Parts: sequence; structure tokens; C-alpha cells
Amino acid sequence: MMVTELERGVLELCRFARDHYPQEQLERANMALKLDHCLRVFQEAESIAMEEKLEPDAVRVTLWAALFHDVGRFPQYLAYKTFDDRKSVDHGRLGVRVLKKHGFLEGLSAQTQKAVRTAIILHNKRFLSASLPEWAAVPARVVRDADKLDIYKILLQHLRPDAANNPVVTMDLRDEPEVYNEELVRQILDGELGDYSRMQTLNDFRLLLCSWVYDLNFSATKKAVIQRGYLDELLSGLPDTPRIRQVRKTVLARVREYATEPLN
Repeated sequence: MMVTELERGVLELCRFARDHYPQEQLERANMALKLDHCLRVFQEAESIAMEEKLEPDAVRVTLWAALFHDVGRFPQYLAYKTFDDRKSVDHGRLGVRVLKKHGFLEGLSAQTQKAVRTAIILHNKRFLSASLPEWAAVPARVVRDADKLDIYKILLQHLRPDAANNPVVTMDLRDEPEVYNEELVRQILDGELGDYSRMQTLNDFRLLLCSWVYDLNFSATKKAVIQRGYLDELLSGLPDTPRIRQVRKTVLARVREYATEPLN
């Protein structure tokens, strides 16, 4: 039954996304990137949920939330030509409005719908409250982890020296190879998540992505980050300075604390 429901959800998401595709080729490519992202986050979330042996009800909520976590991106980009919430709208909250308007969750119980909407609202917040009930916290944390895994993949592809510049993906940040925000370095060294508002350069984006090691919730996620080499590639793109070497040591030590796989 769940497979049939989710297959319907996938078809509805794809149809909704493609209905929002603009005519201009690059803009269509940006929309397609987001649809592919939604589908990959769905797969990442399923892998995490299975490896962590979540209860069936939590798995169901998690998969629906992962599938539709970025459904708000399509009307957001059509209206504002950006994926930057600071310059447009909160795409998580917009996504919940889309779900309600189009009835994408019809057929699910009221409690399941509530849990899915809650996870979507929370997936893009900087912090989660420690007082969240388990029915809300577990799916939200899986979706946040799955989202991060795929964002690492996408951003690393666009941050490589030979990558074509796409300012929508890199948020119009400047490419200044030797420049980075010392405040983001301080946040990482103090064990804090990076603050989006501090980003001005691509190096700042790399630092912010490194800071996500403080918000990886499951051992399955941490192992995936290590095995895929995301952190090493991010850190290799930063200038070789004493402060950045401190960042590298701190970030990799943080992951070692929780992951069972050794860092090579």
C-alpha cells in the first residue's frame, strides 16, 4: 500500500514541477536540478531510515516529507528567479501551502499529514528545538540529513574550478580564492553551525557546508559523508592558512567522534 501511495506521490511531484518549468533553457535546467534533488533526497532518506531501523510509521512520514520537502522551490523560482530564501520566501512554509492547495497528501491520516508538514517546515531551519516530540523530530532529522547529503553532492559539482558558473546555485557569491569570512571560521571552531547571512564568497559557502558536521543526526549520514569524501573535497578548495588548517582538524575530529568508519 505504501509503495502505491508513494508512486502516486512521485508522479504528482514530477507533474507539478514540470508544470512550473519556464521556457528559458537555463531556468528550465535550474528547475530540473531541483526536481532531481527531491528524488535523490527521497532515496537518501529511505537509505538512512532503513539503516537506522526506524519504526514503520516514522519511515512513512519520513519518505513523504523527503519527497515533497522542496516542493515550494518550484513556485519560488518561477516568481523570484532565485532559490535564496533571504531574497524571496521561506520555501519550507511555501511548500506546506502547496501541499494543502493541491491535496498531495490526501489519503494519508490526519496525524501523518501533520507530521509530514511539520518535517517540511523544519527541514530548512538553522536549528531544531530540543523539545520537539519524537513524532516530529525523527522525520525532520532524517530529511535534514538526506537533504544535506545531496546538497553536498550538488554544491561540490558547482564549486570545482572547472565548473560552469551558475549564480542561482551558488547564490551570486563572489569567487575570491584567498578570501573567507573569519566569523564563519570562528563559528566552526566554537562548534557552531555557520550563519548563512555571513556568506559573501564561495569560500564562505565551503565553510558553511563544513559546519554542517554539527547538524548530522545519524551515524548512517556521517558514514556516508566520510565514504564519499565530501569534507576532504570541501576543505581542499579552501586556502591553505593556519586558521583553515584548524578548521580541517576540528571538522574531521567531529565526524570521527560519531562515525564507525575510519577516516583515511
